[in-house]
Amino acid sequence: MNSNAHPILTELSRQLPDSACTFRFIQEAAEFKEIAAQAHKDISCLENLEGCLEDGQSAKTVLQQSGYQEWLEGSDQDERLRVLGALRLIADLSEDMAEE
Repeated sequence: MNSNAHPILTELSRQLPDSACTFRFIQEAAEFKEIAAQAHKDISCLENLEGCLEDGQSAKTVLQQSGYQEWLEGSDQDERLRVLGALRLIADLSEDMAEE
């Protein structure tokens, strides 16, 4: 863990797969705006796994590219809901921190 990483975000990120971009951004102490944007992207995709984003990419493909491939294959509905909740908290906190 990067000593500059936000401790609350670090704790929340433990709910995410280690390979997820959002997890890595938090561990690397990326800009809060970048963390929030990635978390929102992950949320959009997880909320509609069979859907497509505005650019035409499938949500599942985007998640796989964002480091969720192995996790998606082994996760159940409860796990997905838990990660979705953690991502929402991460996105909200990151947005708040970006505004300060």
